[in-house]
Amino acid sequence: MASLEALSKSYGIKKAEVSKLRKQVENKLKEAISKKRRSSSGLAALDKKKEDLTRAKDHVIQVLNQHLSQKASIERLKIAAEERLKNDENAKDEAKQHSEYGSPEEKTNAVQRLKYIDEKIAELHAELKERESNQIRLEKEIESTEKEKAKIEDQLKKQSHAKPTLIEQLKVGIKEEAALRPRFESLQKIETQVSNALSIIHKKMAAIAAQKRKRMAAIAAQKRKRMAAIAAQKRKRMAAIAAQKRKRMAAIAAQKRKRMAAIAAQKRKKKGKTNRKPTKRKIVKSKTKLRTKKAPKRKIKSRRK
Repeated sequence: MASLEALSKSYGIKKAEVSKLRKQVENKLKEAISKKRRSSSGLAALDKKKEDLTRAKDHVIQVLNQHLSQKASIERLKIAAEERLKNDENAKDEAKQHSEYGSPEEKTNAVQRLKYIDEKIAELHAELKERESNQIRLEKEIESTEKEKAKIEDQLKKQSHAKPTLIEQLKVGIKEEAALRPRFESLQKIETQVSNALSIIHKKMAAIAAQKRKRMAAIAAQKRKRMAAIAAQKRKRMAAIAAQKRKRMAAIAAQKRKRMAAIAAQKRKKKGKTNRKPTKRKIVKSKTKLRTKKAPKRKIKSRRK
């Protein structure tokens, strides 16, 4: 039993040491796995974000190109309108000259032509004004789109810098996991073996303890039986002693009563010697009295018969 207790203590200490080491390795392994997962998910998120940003950049570039082409078209239309305006203004000057210095017929035609030219000039001014407002609006949109494009490019640049760091963290996590997992599994196996051995020892110790308890219970039962027998013998002996004592006391009491009776008899004898005659007379008288008294009873008895 002592060797089993020593062995149990030794295995218990070993189990505690292995469990402590296993927990330390397990915590490091969990940290390595967490690092690997974080970097892996970070890379996946980075790739997804890169795809989203690339699509957004393509869309912004497309919008920017549309705005630029619209701006170029507006500029061309504006230049053409300015040229037409310039031509109309020249034609207006000529018509004015004809209206001032020409014949009446030419003056009439010049007036009509001036009216037509003024309408065209007004239309061209309105067109140029609209083109200018559209150009200003497009320039603002182009500026905003270029800012958005620069922002997206900046984000893509930051991601390109962050990706190598995440890749390095992923490599470190994979390397640490590959180094720690076999060690963890080995310690876990050793801990299981020690636990099984300790369980077997505890079972043996429990069986020995149960046998010991059974043996001690049997010894205690024998002891109780022996003590009960001794108590019974003692009670029997005490009962015999008490019976002997009662018998002796009864004998003493009987002797005492006999002695007292003898003493009383001697006293009566002495007293009888001193007063013998009077007593006889008294006795006779009493006898006669008794006879006289009893006679009627006898008669009554005979009558009943």
